Amino acid sequence: MSVGRQFQMVYLLLERGRMTAGELARRLEVSQRTVLRDVDALSAAGVPVYTTQGAGGGVALLDGYVLDKAAFTDEEQRQLLTALQSLPGQEGAEALTKLSALFRRGTEDWLQVKLSRWGAGEADSEKFQLLKKAVLGRQILAFGYASSYGSTRARRVLPARLVFKGQGWYLQAFDLDREDFRTFRLSRILSPEPTGEVFHRRLDPPDIEFSGDIPPLFRVEAKLRFAPYMAYRVYDEFDQNCVTPQPDGSLLVEAVFPEDQWLYGYLLSFGAGVEVLSPDALRRRLAALGWKIYWAHAGEHDTPCQGCGAMMGPSKTKEVPTMEDYKDMKFCQSCGMPLAPGAAVGTEADGSPSADYCSYCYQGGKFVGEMTMEEMIDFCAPMMAQANPGMTQDQAKAQMHQFFPMLKRWRK
Repeated sequence: MSVGRQFQMVYLLLERGRMTAGELARRLEVSQRTVLRDVDALSAAGVPVYTTQGAGGGVALLDGYVLDKAAFTDEEQRQLLTALQSLPGQEGAEALTKLSALFRRGTEDWLQVKLSRWGAGEADSEKFQLLKKAVLGRQILAFGYASSYGSTRARRVLPARLVFKGQGWYLQAFDLDREDFRTFRLSRILSPEPTGEVFHRRLDPPDIEFSGDIPPLFRVEAKLRFAPYMAYRVYDEFDQNCVTPQPDGSLLVEAVFPEDQWLYGYLLSFGAGVEVLSPDALRRRLAALGWKIYWAHAGEHDTPCQGCGAMMGPSKTKEVPTMEDYKDMKFCQSCGMPLAPGAAVGTEADGSPSADYCSYCYQGGKFVGEMTMEEMIDFCAPMMAQANPGMTQDQAKAQMHQFFPMLKRWRK
């Protein structure tokens, strides 16, 4: 909000005496034009701020100026106190106390922000403070990250900013290994540590707001039915426009999800309270995982044949195929999907068909969904195993690790 930024500008000028419009713009993360508009607004509100031209010029306050509560209307005072109240950490509390005394008004205790998850104690708050210091101190961070592709890998990043979005906090940072910006959910950041190195590069990460158009390769349009007792989670986690209450109290949800290992774990977290109505592939995959969980916990004991007979069909197991079986086929040079006649091929920047990539990986001359080769393998292995009865995911991954380095996108 502008009043918070204007207060920060006054505080900076009180602390430093004089700053150029460029310095203020960088510190406040706005344009110089916005800085000059704020100067005009503060001046109109009675704050003696002025600008000077030439060498040694800039923005400054008249000597001897002391912050006057009259510079803020009652509503602006409330907005500023509320903003400070929502900030975690001791610094926000100290500023809140000082301004409450200045404005001679108590804080309205209607908002509290607790960073820790249930049962986490102070660990989450401590992690937040460490990341905050790294962002402000421009310190290179190292940590492990548990991705939704089912792997945990070491990351080295230049931290840019912390963002609260949806139901969680995220760190936006420049990944030094991938040489691009990445967004990390704080709860999945493991053992973060400053490396002791500082950086001076200016960071401008893209807006965390997602367009909602999940690329085709990574999406599944699912129709789910939730039991009535799951209503509390359904309304917590889905937009009400996606939810259709049924006469029997159940809830139908239609939504688009990212198609990766996270989705299966997420659906399993509802236990018997969710039924996948479509697509069939997702329904079968979830059922298979449910059986795997059952046998892992049931132990080895006899099961009556009549109990399982209805679920057992004729064996379709065949010899596990290898990449040699497909040696005469043309493959997408990104995901390895066969590009048989009639397959959906990608497009170049001029709209012409791509000779090398499928439409799920490549559109308009660019790759859809940036990822490493390892992440692509983690994503594709379940689908390859499902398409080839008798093949396990480990076997699929082993074949892909031999095959993918020969593809154009991953060739070194």
